[in-house]
Amino acid sequence: MSDGEFIYRGDLGRSPVPEILATIHRYGVPGVLEFHRGDGRRKLYFLDGDVIFASSSDRADSLGDFLLKEGRITQSQLEVSIAELRRSQGKRHGKILVQMGFLRPEDLGSAVREQVQGILWGLFNWTEGEVKFSVGRFKDDEVYKIKIPTPRAILSGCKHIVDAKPVMARLGSRSTIYRRLEMPNHLENLQLDSSERAVLQSVDGKKTLIEICEAGPLSAGVNARILDAFMHLGLIERANASSPGIRIKAKA
Repeated sequence: MSDGEFIYRGDLGRSPVPEILATIHRYGVPGVLEFHRGDGRRKLYFLDGDVIFASSSDRADSLGDFLLKEGRITQSQLEVSIAELRRSQGKRHGKILVQMGFLRPEDLGSAVREQVQGILWGLFNWTEGEVKFSVGRFKDDEVYKIKIPTPRAILSGCKHIVDAKPVMARLGSRSTIYRRLEMPNHLENLQLDSSERAVLQSVDGKKTLIEICEAGPLSAGVNARILDAFMHLGLIERANASSPGIRIKAKA
């Protein structure tokens, strides 16, 4: 990646992950979003506002350990492939696993996607830490490019939030009323599944938050998480107030 121009720095205590991702998608810029929490570091790579890769400093998030946990490779295969990786400068672990016959070529892409999704979903449970975003484009050999549309990442990531307390704190009280907004132009390709559509349709400017959550079609907790995603995506807002959100400005 070429030297990027820093345009945003913040902390997750004030700006949650879904809000930051929604802002990056709205601007549609390429870049790297870096997260720091203690000794942990994760990075999300964006192209045209969509996630194309993720990396983590945690060994448990590596492709090899992910495949081991999933039972797709054995411990001995992992150790042998890591030894080869250390000897082979510039090669990626996935390609080495394929070359050694431990992973089928047709399974590499899906394995990387699932690994990246695991790193991404885990970030939605980070409620503290530092974050910064820098603009820049990538060389073809810098990342294994996949594409996860950021709006879908936000919806799926919010569903993976373990602790509902920060979600409810963002949504408001049980009596808070939400209304639907017009679909923004940058979300015109967003496809909602049947349960997501049902939750969105239940937002009518009259029902309270608790009424919407308890109406279904999923559990109240999952419905609340979907509403949280909708709020950050700009599909709904509180009937009596709206949040200004994050404003990112690049230097002239």
